[in-house]
Amino acid sequence: MLIELVDVLRCPRPHEETWLVASADRTERRRIVDGTLGCPICRAEYPIRGGVADFAGGAASRASPGAEVSPDEAMRLAALLDLTPGPGFAVLFGSWGRYAAELTALTPVPLLLVNPPENVGAGDGVSVILAGDVLPLASGKARAAAIDPALGVPPAVAADTVRARGRVVAPSNVDPIQGTREIARDARAWVAERDAQPSAPVTLTARPR
Repeated sequence: MLIELVDVLRCPRPHEETWLVASADRTERRRIVDGTLGCPICRAEYPIRGGVADFAGGAASRASPGAEVSPDEAMRLAALLDLTPGPGFAVLFGSWGRYAAELTALTPVPLLLVNPPENVGAGDGVSVILAGDVLPLASGKARAAAIDPALGVPPAVAADTVRARGRVVAPSNVDPIQGTREIARDARAWVAERDAQPSAPVTLTARPR
């Protein structure tokens, strides 16, 4: 688990949203390999083992391995997600996680995998979380996300992890998501951009003369 990504993780229990506190038993460069994530509100603890943070208590529904990924397919997904060098991270849900190794060879953008296939693990540039019914991620933090409806996470909830003007990619059979603007579509997938959220109203007061 990349240390910088701990800030975007949230306790999935029903209470006020807060950051989690990480305790590392073993680290490698900027990654927590073994440790614990703790919630300061409810005191729940979530283990990190082998770089994988488990929020599901070992009961996460993992994606099937799927077909082998070709370099052209990986290049296509990198383009759809706009993974050009720059700040931020991208989220790959479910079966999209099988692209992780090929994508890290193409781009320095960190990847966060949610319930990827069993044969896909954490490593340099790749963090993994195992989630249950509630997604343990803050909204509006990722620069892009690839959605897998078979994972069980509602597409709108998955897309909510993406910041304004970030990219959302989904299979072509997924309905358009409110709050996104479709950019392109083919028989396999569509790509959209998250709408910019209106800023909060600013209260104006008259200056005393």
